[in-house]
Amino acid sequence: MPQALPHLTPDAFYKHEKCPNWLYWDLFGDPEKKGKVPAMLERLREDGVLHEKKVIESLGDFEEVPSEGDADALFTATRALMARGVPTIYQGTLKDGDWVGRPDLLIRTEGVSTFGDWMYEAVDIKSSRQLNEVHQMQLTFYALLLKKIQGVKPEEGKIINVDREWLSFPIEEAESAFFDVLDKVIAIRAGEKPEALFTSACKDSPWYEECKREAEAKDDIGLIYKIYKSEYRRLRDAGYATLAKFAKSDLAKIQETVAGVSDHRLERLHLQAQALHEKKIVRLEEPGLPPVATELFFDIESDPMIGVEYMHGLLVRENGKEFYKVFTAEKPEDEGAAWLAFCDFIEGYEGAPIYHYGWYELDAIKRLSAKHGISKKAASALDRVNMIDLNRVVQHAVIFPLYFYSLKDVAKYLGFRWRAADASGANSVLWFQEWCEKGDRALLQKITDYNEDDVRATAFLKDWLVSGK
Repeated sequence: MPQALPHLTPDAFYKHEKCPNWLYWDLFGDPEKKGKVPAMLERLREDGVLHEKKVIESLGDFEEVPSEGDADALFTATRALMARGVPTIYQGTLKDGDWVGRPDLLIRTEGVSTFGDWMYEAVDIKSSRQLNEVHQMQLTFYALLLKKIQGVKPEEGKIINVDREWLSFPIEEAESAFFDVLDKVIAIRAGEKPEALFTSACKDSPWYEECKREAEAKDDIGLIYKIYKSEYRRLRDAGYATLAKFAKSDLAKIQETVAGVSDHRLERLHLQAQALHEKKIVRLEEPGLPPVATELFFDIESDPMIGVEYMHGLLVRENGKEFYKVFTAEKPEDEGAAWLAFCDFIEGYEGAPIYHYGWYELDAIKRLSAKHGISKKAASALDRVNMIDLNRVVQHAVIFPLYFYSLKDVAKYLGFRWRAADASGANSVLWFQEWCEKGDRALLQKITDYNEDDVRATAFLKDWLVSGK
C-alpha cells in the first residue's frame, strides 16, 4: 500500500519557489541523500523566530494554541477559540481535508461569519521588509482555509515585517498566481517529477547535489545556464533532450525545427551546450576594457536581514602597484560613518574605472547616497560611466562550461582560490552577526580577508579577460 502523503501546508509553496524538485524529493526521495539546509537559511529561520517572539511580546493579550500535536485536535482547539470570538489567536491551526495551515496570528475583525458578527483574517510575522510572492501564496492559502471554516474569505493578506510595519495585499489579486502554482504542487504530490531546470535558488535546497547528480546522469539540457522554461520545453519537444544531442546538432537545423525561440537565443543556447559538452571556454568577442594607469576593484558586504552595508572593500591599482583599502561599520549604527569615509577616499579617484561583479554595488550606492548623503566629487567618481560590471562583460564576451556564473563559480574555474574554505557571501553575513554578538575580532578579520579575496578575484577575472588566454 502506498504511503500516505503528509498534509499540504504553505511550506510547499516556499519549497516550490526555491526549487520544485525540493518538494518532489522530500516526498519521494531517499532521505539518506538529503543534505543540510544552507546555514544562511537556517539563520534566517532563527532570526524569524526571534522577531516573532518580540512582536508577540508587544501584542498584549492573546490566546495561544500549542505548536505540537495532532492536527485535528489542534484545529478543534483553534475553532473553539474562533467560536468564542477571541480577539487574537497565536499559532492557531486551520484544517480542511488534507490542507493544514498555521498562521502566526488569527485576528478577529468586522464581518459576518458562521461564528457570528465577526470573522478572522490571517497575519504572518516575517523577518523581511517587503511582501514577496511566497508570502502572498501562503496567506492566500490561509484565506481559502478560512473561507471553508468560517464561510467568508478575508479580503486581504497581511504581514508584520522586520520593522513591525503592517503590509497587506488583496487576496483576490493573488489568487490567479496561487492556483497556477497549486496545480503544479498537486501534480508533484501525485508523483509528477518536475523539470530539471537549474537556477541559483537551487543551491538553497538540501537536495541540490542529488538534483545535479541526476541531471548530469541524464545529460539534461536543463543544465544550460539561464535556459528558460519555455525554451527547455520547446527544445525537448523538438527532440533535443540532452546536451550531447543539442551540442552536436547543426545550428541551422535546430533553428528550422525549434518553434517559438529566436535564432539569436538558439545560437546562444547552442554555444552554451557545446561549452558544457566539450568542457571548453568559448570566446565571443573582445571585452573592450580600457587600458589605464589607475583602476579600482570594488565589493560591498551587506546583511539583508537587518538592512545594513557593513563593509566597502577596494583593491587600488596605480602605476603598476596595488593595495587593498577597507571601510568597515563595526556596528550596524556605524553604516553611515563607514560609507562617508569610503566616499572621502573615492573622491581622489575621479574618472578611474571601478570594476565590480553584478548589480548589487550600483544599487547599494544609490541607496546609501540617499540615506547618508554623498559629495559631488564622490558622486562623480561613482558615476555609472565609471562603474564596470564584469558580470555583464562576461555575459557578452565569454561562454564558460558552467551551470552558474557567480564570481566564485567563474573565478574558481579559472584558478583563483579564496583563503577560507567556507568563503561565501552568506557566511560573511553569519560571521558579521556573530561578530556583533561576541566581539571576536578574529571574525571581523575573517570577513575582511573574504572581502579582500573578492576584490582580488574581480581583478583576477578582469586580467584574464584582457589577456585573451
